Amino acid sequence: MDEQAGWAIEASSLREVLTDRRRVEQSLASAGPLDRLFLLGLLGRTEQGLAEARSLLDEPATGSDPWQLLLRLAELHCLRADFAAAEQCHRQAWRHALGRERQAATLHAIGIRQFEQGDRDAAAASFQLAWTLLSLFGDSPLRARTAAALALVRAGAGIEEAFDTVILAGGRGTRMLAGANPANPANPAKPLRKLAGWPMIDHVLLAGSAASRQIVVGGSRIGIGEPLFCREEPAGSGPVAALSAGLRHVQRPVVLVLAADLPFVAGALGPLRALLTREPDADAAALVEPTGRINYLAAAWRTAALYAALDRLGDPAGRPVRALYESVAVRYLPDFDAWGADCDTPEDLRLAESRIRRRSPGRLPEAQLAWPRLELHSPS
Repeated sequence: MDEQAGWAIEASSLREVLTDRRRVEQSLASAGPLDRLFLLGLLGRTEQGLAEARSLLDEPATGSDPWQLLLRLAELHCLRADFAAAEQCHRQAWRHALGRERQAATLHAIGIRQFEQGDRDAAAASFQLAWTLLSLFGDSPLRARTAAALALVRAGAGIEEAFDTVILAGGRGTRMLAGANPANPANPAKPLRKLAGWPMIDHVLLAGSAASRQIVVGGSRIGIGEPLFCREEPAGSGPVAALSAGLRHVQRPVVLVLAADLPFVAGALGPLRALLTREPDADAAALVEPTGRINYLAAAWRTAALYAALDRLGDPAGRPVRALYESVAVRYLPDFDAWGADCDTPEDLRLAESRIRRRSPGRLPEAQLAWPRLELHSPS
């Protein structure tokens, strides 16, 4: 805990806490408007802070920076557990977050709010994106805090066990390339097809940011996070062989098994793990569409059970993924929100683009990598 001027950041909660109330009270009288709001929050005087913040917002002539003011106002709402109001402030703050540093600071604040709401996966994605934005600036206090927050979330934060993720990214994607020349650089492999300006696999990597380790079975590349890359042997021997290759690098008792063409899978990851936790006799949990179609590559497995299923199956080359599920206890998570919507064809990709851009007024796109004015671009 790093103490400064009567307060410190509590590592277990990511929030500032008082260490010397009298010292903070003394600082209040001489503090500027924005610092004063922060100190009022520390002191538990949130109603007074909210009233002063609203007054500053209503009086632009005061010269207060609206971006900083909205972030302070969001903090005060979070202290009252009014997360809906805090989210609205964060959306407004994003519109004023011009430049990488301000966007990173906004994402860090959003991550703290999501963490307090109990959404570990969303918080990790926000911290990962903030850290990536800050990586171009070298070491900084905010980058160090963001790295510490991401490490805390990945370790489970004392509320959930840590997990790993295996992403299968080596398929040929023949339906996506139907009628096209796969050797043409203009026709990349399916996981590298752009969605909102980013390869689909980066949307999946960002969704899995809470994983202790992300293993990508496919070609090595630069992208979101720092995944470990491996390949099945021989190359092209099928998804079960790829999963077997990725599993060798898994170190946690639970592993998410994901396809690289699931750009909206973020919302399913926590519920899939929670389903395993609630069902101690289950070996795996998978998404199932309202039509009854099971998405075998949007699933959470107990690592030991997955090893056992692979052993029973024998030679994995050419085997379908559903064969792994035939001898295990599986629980199914209804996918009413189309979290498992995959992009197998150019039409699927077009519909995914439309889904990202179709949002309620005043809200940000469902995919964080599609947020307006994001000062980050795909390197590949």
